[in-house]
Amino acid sequence: MSVTVWRGESSSFLVSDEFPEIGGEAPGVTIRRGTLLPVRYNTSIKSLEYRFVADRAVYGSKAAGLHFATVSAAADAKPGEYEFGQLKVKVLDRVLPPPSEWKYFLDLWQHPWAVARVNGVKPFSPEHYAAMEPLWKMLAEAGQKALTVTLVDQPWNHQCYDAYGTMIGRRRDANGKWSFDYSVFDKYVEFGRKCGLGPDIACYTMCPWGYMVDYIDADGRKVRAEARPRKPFFDEYWGDFLVDFSKHLEEKGWLKDTFIAMDERSPEDLAYIAAFVRRVAPGLRIAMAGNRRPSEFKGIDIDNYSQIMHHVDRPFLDEVAARRKEGKTTTYYICCGPARPNTFMSSGPGEAFVCGFYPAACGLDGLLRWAYNSWGEDSNNDMTYSRWTAGDIALVYPDGSPSWRFLELKNGIVAAEKFRILREQGGRDAELDALAAKFDLKNLLEGTDYEGLRRAVQDAVNR
Repeated sequence: MSVTVWRGESSSFLVSDEFPEIGGEAPGVTIRRGTLLPVRYNTSIKSLEYRFVADRAVYGSKAAGLHFATVSAAADAKPGEYEFGQLKVKVLDRVLPPPSEWKYFLDLWQHPWAVARVNGVKPFSPEHYAAMEPLWKMLAEAGQKALTVTLVDQPWNHQCYDAYGTMIGRRRDANGKWSFDYSVFDKYVEFGRKCGLGPDIACYTMCPWGYMVDYIDADGRKVRAEARPRKPFFDEYWGDFLVDFSKHLEEKGWLKDTFIAMDERSPEDLAYIAAFVRRVAPGLRIAMAGNRRPSEFKGIDIDNYSQIMHHVDRPFLDEVAARRKEGKTTTYYICCGPARPNTFMSSGPGEAFVCGFYPAACGLDGLLRWAYNSWGEDSNNDMTYSRWTAGDIALVYPDGSPSWRFLELKNGIVAAEKFRILREQGGRDAELDALAAKFDLKNLLEGTDYEGLRRAVQDAVNR
C-alpha cells in the first residue's frame, strides 16, 4: 500500500485489513491511525428506516471495523520514499503552504451553543472555550477563512437543536437611546483568531428569518419585535448600531474583515439592507448566499457571494474572474441539496472529495456549507435531526472526532490548493484543463464515478 504527499501536507486514507502492519518513525513524517466507528442515521423521517455507516473517525482506536490513517509530512521533510511496515509513503519535492496561506475560501458555519450544551457548560465561560478550542483548531487546519458570529438571537429561527443566541447585547433606555455590549463578541473573535479561523468575520444577520429581533428595555425586560426592511423600526434598530459597531470594529482593527452576512433572502430585502449598510456604515462589507448571478441583484455590490451548486452555470462563472480582479470572493454552497454530490451520511465514496475539489475545476474561490457542528440530541451515535438529510447538520462529532466525510472534504480542498499551485507554476495547462473538464456539473448532479474523479485528481496533482 502506498501514499503520495507533498511536503507540508496531511492526507487521510482508508487502510485495508489486508495491510494491518503500519508503524515506525521517520524524520518529518508521522502516521496516525484509528477506526471509523459506526454511526446510526435515519434514511427517511416518514419510513423511520435506520442504517449505520462507518464515519466517526476516532484516532487511536483499535476497535474492530473500518480503519484509516493520516500521514503528515513536515514542510522541511526530506523528499523521498519512506517505509512504515506495509505502508510506503512517497514525499514529493513540492511544498504545500500552511492552511492559513491557502487561497481556497472555506466557510463551514460554526455553532458555539451546541458545544456548550453537549459539554454541560455555560456559554462563553472558560470551560466553553476550552471545549471549543480543539474543534475550532481542527477546522482551521482545513483552511477555514470565516468566523461565524451572530448579531441577533435565532437568526435562522430555531432550525437547529440548539438555538443560536446573540453575541452583542442591546439596551434601549426610556428616552430611546441605544447602548451595546461587545464583551462576548470581542472575546469570541479573539478566540477564533487564536485558533486560526478567519480573517473574515461573518455577522448573521440583519435579515433574520421572520424579521424578529430582541433588546432589553429600560425596565430590564427582554423585548422581541419585528424589524422588517423598509419599515421605520428597522432603521431605528439597525442605524445607531451600525454606526457604533463600525467605530468599535475600527478601534479593534477588524473593520476591513467584517461582513454583514445574509442568506437566501428576497432580492428586495437584500437590496434595501445593502443600501442601508453602505449609507450608514460604508466600511462594512456585504456577504450573501443565493441562487442567481451577482449581477442580477440590482443595486447590490456584493463583496463575498456564494451560489447554490445547482445554479453554477456558465453565465454565473463568467462573472467570477472580473469579481476576483475587484478583490471580491465567489464560492458555491451545498446544504440540504443537491442530493449528490454532497457530504450526507448516505453520500457515496468520493462525493465529499469532489465537493472539496470542485471550485478548482470550475474557477471558483471555494466552498460554503452549513453546518460544521449543529449537533442533534446524541450526534455521537445518531446523525439524524429533524427534517434535514442525515449528516447535513455536522461534519464533526461532539466527542471531538472528525467525520470521514470531513477528512475526505479536506483531502479535496488540499487537492484544489495543489491544483492552483500547479496552475500558477505553468507547464501543465493542457493536462489540468483536461482534468477540470471531467467535472461537468450536469454529470456531477446526476451521479457519476466520483471515486474515479478522485483518483484522476490525486494522480494529476501528485506527480
